[in-house]
Amino acid sequence: MVGPSQRPKPRASRAQLTTQFTTVVGMSLTLFMVGMLGMAAWFGHWASLQLQQHVHLQVHLQRELSQAQIDGARLAVTADPAVAQTTYLDPADAAAQLEQELGESFVEFLGYVPLPPVIDVMVRPDHAQPESLAQAASRIEGVQGVSEVVWNAGLLQSIHDTLGAWFPALASVCAVSLLVALALLNNTIRLTVFARRFLIRNMQLVGAKPGMIRRPFIAQGLVLGVGSGLLAFAAMMGMLALLKAQMGALDPAIFGLLAGGLMSLGGVLGAGFSGVAVNRYLHADLSKLH
Repeated sequence: MVGPSQRPKPRASRAQLTTQFTTVVGMSLTLFMVGMLGMAAWFGHWASLQLQQHVHLQVHLQRELSQAQIDGARLAVTADPAVAQTTYLDPADAAAQLEQELGESFVEFLGYVPLPPVIDVMVRPDHAQPESLAQAASRIEGVQGVSEVVWNAGLLQSIHDTLGAWFPALASVCAVSLLVALALLNNTIRLTVFARRFLIRNMQLVGAKPGMIRRPFIAQGLVLGVGSGLLAFAAMMGMLALLKAQMGALDPAIFGLLAGGLMSLGGVLGAGFSGVAVNRYLHADLSKLH
C-alpha cells in the first residue's frame, strides 16, 4: 500500500513535465523569432547582392566602324576595372530578331539597318553604385568609337537611396526584437528554475557544492535548448516551404547552417541562462524563496 508521503511524487513529476513543456515552447518561439530575423537580414543582403550582380550598361558604338575598330573598342571597354563581362550585339542579328517579333521587315523598307552596334556590359558588384557607375560610364564614353553609354541612373539611384533609408530602421527593429526575445527566453528559464528553488536549498543543506548544484540544471537547459532549436528549425522549414515560390530553390548548405546555428544557439542560451538563474537562488535568503 502506498503511504501518504509518497503520493505527491506523481504530482511533482507532472508539474515538472508541464514546466519543461512550457519552457520548450517558449524557447522554440524565441529561437524561431531569432531565426526569422537572421533569415530576413540574410535575404536582404542576398537581394542587394543580386541587384548589384545584374547591373548592366549599354554601350552604343558609332555606325561607320569597321570590324577591327569594333574589336578594339570592345577590348578597351572590357579592360575597364568596373567591367565584369561584355557581350557584343550585332546590329544585323538584333534587327532580324526585332523583325521576327514585329512580324514585318523594316530593313527592306528603310534600305539599311537602323540599329547601332551595341556592347552589353555587366558591371562588377563592387562597382554597382551610382557614383562608381557614373565614373565608369564617363570613362567608357571616352573610348574611341563609342557613341554613348545608356544606363538607368535614376532607377538605380532611387533603389540605392531607398535601401539606405530603410536599413537603419530595419536594423533598429531587429535589434529591439532580438533583445525582447532574449529577455523572454531568460524569464522562461528563470521560471523553470524558480519551480525547483526549494530543491536547490535542500541540496545546499546536505552540503552540495555550487558546481554540483548547477551541473544538472545546466545540462537540462542544454538539452531543452537543443530540442527547442530543432523545433524552431522545423517551424522555419515550414515557413520557407510556403515562401518557396517567391524565393526559389535555396542552397542545401543553408539548411544545415540554419539547423546547426539554431540548435547551438538554443543550447548555449539554455545552459547560460540556467546557470545564471541557479546562481541567483544559491545566494538568496530563505525568506526570499517564498
